[in-house]
Amino acid sequence: MSIAHIMIKNASPEEYRRVSTSLNSLLGVERALADPGNHIITVEYENHLVNVNQLRKTVQASGVQVLSDWKEPF
Repeated sequence: MSIAHIMIKNASPEEYRRVSTSLNSLLGVERALADPGNHIITVEYENHLVNVNQLRKTVQASGVQVLSDWKEPF
């Protein structure tokens, strides 16, 4: 299991819901949680099924601007 933290531009509650739903529907994503206070979406995923680039593209396809992302462990 890997963890990605995706920093996004300020988004509305509807955008956070839409992004979380889109990410959680991806094969290999265990859980996607939005933290609106910090503008971060944390995604737990299986890196042999999905990668950070796919996660990032899914966020962007939901209409939310990605500012940066990183993966643990550092």
